[in-house]
Amino acid sequence: MFNNRIYKIRIVGIAIFLFIFMFLFSDVRAHVKLTYLPNKQLVKNVVLENDHVKYTINIDKGVKLSSAVDKKTNIDYMNGNSDLMFFSQRTPWWLDDVGFQLFTFTDKEDNDKVSVSINQRSSYVENPFNVTQTFTLGNGYELSWNVLSENTATGGRAYREPQTRASNITFPVMQKLKIGETADTHYLLSYGYGAFYLDNINDFIFYFTRDYDPKMPIDIYNIKENRGFYFHIISSTLDFNFKDKDDFKAKVFQVTQKPGEKTEVLKCRISPHQGDWHVAFDTFKKYIRSNFDFKYYKRPVQKKYRQRFISHFTFLYGFDIYDPETNRFRIDEFLDEGELNFGGYDYILLWHDYQRMGIDDRDQFDMYEDLPGGLEGLREMVDKAHARDVQVFIPYKPWDIMKGRKDHFKQEARISKAIGADGVFLDTMDETDKGFREALDAVNPDNVFVSEGRPDLAAAQLVTGSWNQSGNATNKMPNIDLFRFVIPEHNVHNINRGARKRDELIYNALFNGTGFIVWEDIFGEINRYSWNERILISRYNRIIHENRDAYLTDNPIPMVTDFRDDLYVNAFPVSDKCVYPAYQLDRENVNRAADDRLIGPFMEVTHPKDWHFVDVWNHQAIPVKNVNGKSCLVFPEEPTDVMSCIIGMPINLNVELDGNNIHIQTNKPLENVSIQINTVNNLTLMEEEVLKISGDEGDIDVNSLDLKFPYKVLVKLMQGDILKDEVILNLGWKKI
Repeated sequence: MFNNRIYKIRIVGIAIFLFIFMFLFSDVRAHVKLTYLPNKQLVKNVVLENDHVKYTINIDKGVKLSSAVDKKTNIDYMNGNSDLMFFSQRTPWWLDDVGFQLFTFTDKEDNDKVSVSINQRSSYVENPFNVTQTFTLGNGYELSWNVLSENTATGGRAYREPQTRASNITFPVMQKLKIGETADTHYLLSYGYGAFYLDNINDFIFYFTRDYDPKMPIDIYNIKENRGFYFHIISSTLDFNFKDKDDFKAKVFQVTQKPGEKTEVLKCRISPHQGDWHVAFDTFKKYIRSNFDFKYYKRPVQKKYRQRFISHFTFLYGFDIYDPETNRFRIDEFLDEGELNFGGYDYILLWHDYQRMGIDDRDQFDMYEDLPGGLEGLREMVDKAHARDVQVFIPYKPWDIMKGRKDHFKQEARISKAIGADGVFLDTMDETDKGFREALDAVNPDNVFVSEGRPDLAAAQLVTGSWNQSGNATNKMPNIDLFRFVIPEHNVHNINRGARKRDELIYNALFNGTGFIVWEDIFGEINRYSWNERILISRYNRIIHENRDAYLTDNPIPMVTDFRDDLYVNAFPVSDKCVYPAYQLDRENVNRAADDRLIGPFMEVTHPKDWHFVDVWNHQAIPVKNVNGKSCLVFPEEPTDVMSCIIGMPINLNVELDGNNIHIQTNKPLENVSIQINTVNNLTLMEEEVLKISGDEGDIDVNSLDLKFPYKVLVKLMQGDILKDEVILNLGWKKI
């Protein structure tokens, strides 16, 4: 009896195990279903559904989307719309415009997906187009939608002679879709040239890479209803670029097909979603990154290079670096002046040949030998730069044909090794050759490749840094560098060497968390930065370095939601900090009589309650106010500039002012910390370092700070050179 009981227990145990195994590992196709209504012989509706979503396609003089129901919320995202045709292909001449009457259906089950291909053709010979639309649904929300069109006017059935036929194409399911009230519906669209925008292109753009690289999804959304619908076009023969939302809604595409020509009109993925266009952005980012090779970004050197923000284009014949009287490079003085003028450089690019190449038969490699000290002299200069933690890059000129060398890659590697360079700048290039990388890797596996041009996605897999010379994009605020947010591992540097007004270029670098290149000697043409631009760069330099732990997040968020139409905010979050660079558009047109100044609540945040917020650009605390149960950031007074940079972080400093004594201590111990006391120059808003206290507590005598202005005193908790907390003391006018 005892053995029999054990036997039964084992049987039950095996049964339970098999049940759990089947539950966990059963074929998920059971959750994806395709249904013909009322039946496959007389189809009026096709239903594709899974555990998350249910799409109903209506067959009535066309293939139309009837409903898209989110099963979790039971919301039909087609609510308020009539059945909308997916794809319309019509002949320009009205007598030939006879539509489609014949439909055939082919379905397929493949692993965890179901698909249906719906073929449409006309029973009239006037319409020669044979259209096949294929819809595929897997386990997620996305419905794959492919469109293939064939011109069957090949002679015989319809025509005595084969005919090339033109047609007008529209996509009503996109172009006529309504999400709530029309006035509250917004559009994420492509303009072309790698640019995207919301509704119209006048206020700002997202700029990416090249027009032939994948595009952001078209997204139609309604903020008030917190829902939308995206159309992620993977490929198409059509030009999906639009001047504005009205152009999008009204656009008619033209296609001309030769006899028998099959045209892959569209490969698209569509999905309803909650929220705004950020869902489409996240989809796009995931798609790009899933097809991107990060091999060269995983090198340890990339992490170090990624923290290099400020660069200098160093024209080696300029008198800022070269002393003609002593025939030497004044590297130490040059770097000292860089700290005074711009807050210091992270790396410099040595430029030695153009415009001099071509005067004689020397090429770019020979000319290194004739610089002061030759290769040994350059090595000495590089060593001095390295001693001050400044990297050195050298250029490569693909257009150098002076000696007809066939071993350019080998020669560049030789020079790089000889002088100890940290990387190569690819002049006039937006891509490189894998053989070039391998040649440099052979002498220094830590070499970094930086391109002058904006790389496309294929090139960016070999080139891990680039210059952003899109003047019409970077020199205008609040334009957003989409590439910076999709591939944050890539190191982008803003530069516009010919600009005479560069304040927005600097703001753009702070706003997008990109690097910045100082270039004043343009091959002998001097274009100096103004005193104000030097101040702006120095302030940007300090902020981006002290907060690089957040700026270099893996998950930067472009244009987070705020309460104002004229305010643009990006977010760079990590677990214990978030940077919110904010820019107010058309601040000069603010009307105090209309009371539209930037004062009061401006953005909702969801950080822990023990966080506080500081605007490190304008040096003011940003309170948190409860508004209708939501935590909102508040500008207590109007910022002094169009730009703000708000840092959110846990409260750790406890600062008490008792008479002339400032007592400082921390609430939570951290390793490797110090307390930095800075004052703010009221004329420039630049920070001036006064003293540093080792450890996490101390006392300061206000009189020792020698305050001559209505100074603000900044008490900063630093971990190494990273800001962990900051308290602003506004001490007012010094009493006489």
